Amino acid sequence: MSRMRNSNIELLRILSMLFITLHHFSLWAQGPRSDALIASNQLTNAFYSLFYLPLGDIGVYAFVMITGFYMGANDYNEEKTFKKALNVYLQLYFYSFLFLMMAVIKNWSLTEDSRLFKSLLPFIFNHYWFVTAYILLMLFIPYINKAIMNLTKRRFVYLLIILIGSCSIFPLINNNVASESVGLGILITAYLIGTFIRRFVDTSNKINYLIGIGLFLVNLSIIYGKMYFDIIVSKNRYTNIYTGFFALICSIGLFLIFVSMKSHYSSIINQLAKHVFAIYLITENIFVLPKLWSRFYFSDLNNLVKVNLFGFLSVILIMLGCYLIDLVRSEVFVIFSRMFKFSKNKQHENINI
Repeated sequence: MSRMRNSNIELLRILSMLFITLHHFSLWAQGPRSDALIASNQLTNAFYSLFYLPLGDIGVYAFVMITGFYMGANDYNEEKTFKKALNVYLQLYFYSFLFLMMAVIKNWSLTEDSRLFKSLLPFIFNHYWFVTAYILLMLFIPYINKAIMNLTKRRFVYLLIILIGSCSIFPLINNNVASESVGLGILITAYLIGTFIRRFVDTSNKINYLIGIGLFLVNLSIIYGKMYFDIIVSKNRYTNIYTGFFALICSIGLFLIFVSMKSHYSSIINQLAKHVFAIYLITENIFVLPKLWSRFYFSDLNNLVKVNLFGFLSVILIMLGCYLIDLVRSEVFVIFSRMFKFSKNKQHENINI
């Protein structure tokens, strides 16, 4: 079934992870450069050094909307969603434990930032905020879907207004009572937006494609404009404008663009999309992150156009490398799954005997 998924949406899944990884390039690899530029009052250059920074949460929200689009209209029981959550956790734990072993072999520090505990119990200690929130979302899905199953369009809109207001607008004014801009509340909101689009939006109507372009471009312009103002005037790169409401509306526009395009199937795109989650798990691992991104500071480059171009190409290569790594991980899981089934069948035969 998954092999026949609309490749436009699977391409959006890949693009979402590209946005997230580019965000991390600006945040982790170029953050020190921007701090130095701000300190020396080179504020315009500081802005350009963080060029990809606003893309991260747009990618996160669009990624979760895809989950809502596929899963939100169905009735799932607890067992099925628990298995989905478990699959995500096993993938998470595989990389968490793998890089912990690497850290032990290479004698990297295990105590800094509670790295040992985060690697042994990644879900409990919130090794990755996004994966933690995503697993929780999976566990809530049977109850969320049941609650919205009979909602009319009007009541669904009212629900979304409440959620968007409390989970994406409130965080912009530092009110995190419902959700931080990167938390479970905003993921539930994005999930329900994907579900709403699946149930109530006519994606074959080309006007929605144009609406999507408008929402994406207008809100992206607002985000970059406010970010520029914050860096130039406030001399502060820790702006929150690229999270929350504007990023959410921008991601809705991006989502509408892709779901409104003529459906098609590409085995290559769908195969790549199956492994994009691993890109986040590998590049944001607590041991990998500082080692990886420090290599892409490009200290010998002063031309920020080249820095961002090389950064983009580097991120593409990183994503391809992670894809190949996860292919191996996937085969390992298949082998263990077959061994488990074989052992289970043998036990069943012995009982029958």
